[in-house]
Amino acid sequence: MSNVQTYEGKEITVFFHAERCIHAGKCVHGLPDVFRANVEGPWINPDASDSETLAKLIETCPSGALSYARRDSESETAPAATSVRVETDGPLIMHGDFSINGQAQPSPRATLCRCGASKNKPWCDGSHSEAGFSDAGAVQPFNPDEKPQSGSLDIKTLKDGPLYLIGPHSICDADGKAARRCAKSALCRCGVSKSKPYCDGSHAAAGFSSE
Repeated sequence: MSNVQTYEGKEITVFFHAERCIHAGKCVHGLPDVFRANVEGPWINPDASDSETLAKLIETCPSGALSYARRDSESETAPAATSVRVETDGPLIMHGDFSINGQAQPSPRATLCRCGASKNKPWCDGSHSEAGFSDAGAVQPFNPDEKPQSGSLDIKTLKDGPLYLIGPHSICDADGKAARRCAKSALCRCGVSKSKPYCDGSHAAAGFSSE
């Protein structure tokens, strides 16, 4: 991906994918000696923490803006089953083994825009707050008896349309409860569907642009 910053430490290398950052603040609040806000020059110092603690902190970054490679072990691994959590008044939070338009991702975590206002689509950039996007993050059960499956997921960003997910995944409400397990789904990213988180075709009438 473009705009990737690399910070090498003695035991761990940290990668910062700036275009994916939603400023959740878990890094600067969790390990302020490593992630130094408002400094000139390099702002990440991997050697200011032990590698185990740093790796665990990075794995809490919801957007996947932070990733790592350790010298003594494997890098972060994706869970066997991919989940999509519908954040209240916010983005879709991905966690698992997924690609986007066939391209492998540097992290098993991502936050994808569903309000339609992001200037960095398909990524969330925090615009939902300014846009006044409102949705409780509820997910109506569709096929709750379908057993979860493992395997990779590909997310297609359809032009001026929804996110089309192909592959096994669970769709969870804002509390993290799985409401649907499926092999395909079309999720709204224009912000105006009356059947959120699912697409209902409203993007066409709304003149949604995926650019």
